[in-house]
Amino acid sequence: SKKYDSIITPSNTPIAVICDKNAILPQNIHRILVENSRLATANAYCRFERFTPEGMKIIGVTGTNGKTTTASLIKNILSDVGYKTGFIGTGKISIGDEIINEPNYSMTTPDPPLLYRTLKQMQMQGCDAVVMEVSSHALALEKVAPLTFDYAVFTNLSPEHTDFHRDIDNYFNAKFRLFNKSRCSIFNIDDEYGKKAYSRCEGKKISAGILWRGDVWANNVEGLGFDGLKYTYNTNKFSFKIHLQIPGMYNVYNSILAATTCIEMGCKPCEVKKALCNCEAVDGRFEIINDKISVIIDYAHTSEAFSAILSELHSIKGNRRLTVVFGCGGDRDRAKRPRMAEIAEKYADRVIITQDNSRNESAKDIISDIIRGFKRGSYEIKEDREEAIKAAILSANDSDLVAIIGKGPEKYNIDKNGYHPFDERQIIRCALKERNETTKYAY
Repeated sequence: SKKYDSIITPSNTPIAVICDKNAILPQNIHRILVENSRLATANAYCRFERFTPEGMKIIGVTGTNGKTTTASLIKNILSDVGYKTGFIGTGKISIGDEIINEPNYSMTTPDPPLLYRTLKQMQMQGCDAVVMEVSSHALALEKVAPLTFDYAVFTNLSPEHTDFHRDIDNYFNAKFRLFNKSRCSIFNIDDEYGKKAYSRCEGKKISAGILWRGDVWANNVEGLGFDGLKYTYNTNKFSFKIHLQIPGMYNVYNSILAATTCIEMGCKPCEVKKALCNCEAVDGRFEIINDKISVIIDYAHTSEAFSAILSELHSIKGNRRLTVVFGCGGDRDRAKRPRMAEIAEKYADRVIITQDNSRNESAKDIISDIIRGFKRGSYEIKEDREEAIKAAILSANDSDLVAIIGKGPEKYNIDKNGYHPFDERQIIRCALKERNETTKYAY
């Protein structure tokens, strides 16, 4: 039950409140009783905005990791071949190249008031397609209930959001709801849960993999370090070679899922190949700032994504030293915090623990949770994130790698007092400039 006395006042008394039978309301408020108030609310906002997806394809992307990159690649391909495309993703909403979200927007899938207003705006501005990241929270909380997706994509699944879903089975079931609402579904079947979702899906479905040969498969995969990767994209009817300029072997999966979606939508394979080969890195996802050292910015905040980026950097660093700076978000899954420490200790030569959107928790308490995962005690603590970034860069040797992990494209930090401007790129540029001035006459 939820008590509304504190938010309903004489100055903002509504005509009525949509609620379930457990809601506690002042006596003078009319009630519209429903079985599921979240479902009713999503439908109400969709109808209020008079949104119907006529003339517009809706593509949903879900999974634990890779949602933003996969969705961004789909958006870039579609835009390249002539679609006017809307994008709704983590921390970003855009129409074509125009960003339309508020500066501190941070959600993956917006709440219904913003979601359906945005979809209507995209439709009114002539979008042919909308690519959306669809979170497990959005599915469980009925945010997208009024929508039927033309295409749905499953990237992968690993333990996450246990504070909300309780266990991975509930998490999977929430994700799978997207594929009950899709006309065509595309699955990464190399992933255990992707294969499970593919087998359970009863509608039109396409399988994609590298280890397993699905309807679509990639082979001849070659990592090129910071220069990206190469592979061959195959179907039973055709194949073509891809040189993706985005580093990270896991981006083979993200790009074949994106390519498959666009080809299924009717894009010509030659157009998809050209568009993919021209795609640049997504902001805050394996973003590289090259100087005398290389600084990598990445949004990884799950243990699996963290392991993927650090293992990739470890494999290409050679004799160079890898320093990683990271923290964990407050009011989020605490179980992953010590796992992040284990991963950092495994792959990095130097580890600096810092804060990352502590929200309503104490940064010191979060850091205490993290350091329980270290086995050798080889870490440093610098609670101030700006100081941690500067320390990592200023002490690096020429050609070293410094990975700043967790915030990715965000330009804010969140603590118990709210949002505060925090631009990691500006901090990195200033630190690199200071480093170059310091080392200018070192030889």
